[in-house]
Amino acid sequence: MTELEALLAGIVSEPLEETLWLVLADWLEENDDPRRGELLRLHRKLLATCCEPDAHPERMAWQARVVELIATGIRPCVPQRVVQLPGGVTMMFSFIPPGSFLMGGNVKDNEKPVHKVTLTNGFFMGVHPVTQAQWKAVMGSEPSHFKGPNRPVEGVSWHACQQFCQKLTAELQGHVMVRLPSEAEWECACRAGTTSEYHFGNMLNTDLANYNGGYSWNDSPNGKSRQETTDVCSFPSNAWGLCDMHGNVWEWCSDRRGEYPQGDQTDPQGPADGHYRVLRGGSWRFDPESCRAAHRYRSVPALCNHITGLRVSFHPY
Repeated sequence: MTELEALLAGIVSEPLEETLWLVLADWLEENDDPRRGELLRLHRKLLATCCEPDAHPERMAWQARVVELIATGIRPCVPQRVVQLPGGVTMMFSFIPPGSFLMGGNVKDNEKPVHKVTLTNGFFMGVHPVTQAQWKAVMGSEPSHFKGPNRPVEGVSWHACQQFCQKLTAELQGHVMVRLPSEAEWECACRAGTTSEYHFGNMLNTDLANYNGGYSWNDSPNGKSRQETTDVCSFPSNAWGLCDMHGNVWEWCSDRRGEYPQGDQTDPQGPADGHYRVLRGGSWRFDPESCRAAHRYRSVPALCNHITGLRVSFHPY
């Protein structure tokens, strides 16, 4: 195990020990690229202040610098794991540590109220939506309309996604239990410490995500309307190294759709019953408003069309 690998493994074991993150930042500055160390330090500041953003006006400058660094090709340094699938196909996951964030928004009633959510367990999240190559390696089929091994799989129902998770868990012989993320986990992973509409800021453009650029929202400029999916990771990631959290395909979550409860929440899982399941993130077909971090979409779990896909996660053992 290299020194860097040991540092990252230590963070997964003790993710709330801030000293370990700062030691990693020091290591990056001395042994890798100082800009990666700067990116990590700024990200830690965003995470530490995201539940009280109004008390920290400097957050806007921190976030702008994070976006700038990632846009210039600086790769976030976070714990990651590679999962081997049949046929030599792989899946990469980034570690999202436990912590608190502000969930929800003020644009639509179903996003209210903005409330503090605490996730008590860290989890690994796929760095991009499940691709067609990954789906085929596990399921032996390829249902997508827009073909391409590195494009996200689409045309998959919530039920089919459950089957994918079960088969992949069995393929991995129980080393991890693969699942759809909860709605809270999805939004936490998407925001990556930000409180803006997107992890890029409050405006979106078609150089940052694949959505219908024929529409504008919140002064976002009009742009391309690609009318199809794009290869995953064609656009900049967030500070966790997660790509395509805005646009490309809607991503199923595990939760049933329900109103947010009043007050702070810990490890929310959604209502116990209901007809609809949650989708997040927007898609190539939808407008920029629908791609916001707080936007909540719903559908019956049997739905499968050209705009629905998935991203999977698991808890470290």
